[in-house]
Amino acid sequence: MYETEVKLATGDLAAVRARLAALGARLKERVEDESDLQFGAKGDPEALADQVLRLRIIGEGGMLTWKGPAAFERGVKNREELQTTVADAVMMRQILDRLGYHVRLEYTKRREYWDLRGLTVSLDELPFGTFVEVEGDGSRIEQAVLDLGLEAAARIEEGYPQLAARWLGQK
Repeated sequence: MYETEVKLATGDLAAVRARLAALGARLKERVEDESDLQFGAKGDPEALADQVLRLRIIGEGGMLTWKGPAAFERGVKNREELQTTVADAVMMRQILDRLGYHVRLEYTKRREYWDLRGLTVSLDELPFGTFVEVEGDGSRIEQAVLDLGLEAAARIEEGYPQLAARWLGQK
C-alpha cells in the first residue's frame, strides 16, 4: 500500500470547509483529540532515520503505522505505508517498548476527514499551525488543490513529526 498526498499550510480552515461543502464533499469523521506517538529505536538513533513508526491514539484504540522513505514530485509525497487498527493503544505502546522502541516525539491534533470525489481531504489543527492534506490518486490531487482554491498555499514537504520537533525546540 502506498500513501500519495500533498500537505498545504493554510490559515483559514473555515474557508476550506465551506469550499468542500460547495463542491459536494462529505464529512466522514471528526476527531477532536488524536495523539500521535513517533517511535525511535533504543540505542540506535539512526535505525528509523528515513522511516516512521507511529502509534496514533484515538480513545482507547488507535492505529499502528509504518511508513517507508518519502519521495516528492512537485510537492506531492509518495511512500510505502503499512498500517493496522489497534484495539488497546496502551498495550500496543507497552509491546513496542518491550521490543526496544521508545517514544521520541508526541503531538496532538484535531482532524476532520472529508471525501471529495474519492480523495481524502484532511483538515488539521495542530499547536503549530493549520494544514490541509489531500490524499489519494496522485493524478487527481492537483485538480482537487485547484478546486479547493489552494493553489497559492505553501506546500509542506516536512511531516508533522519534523514540524512538531522544530516547534518544540528539538532537533
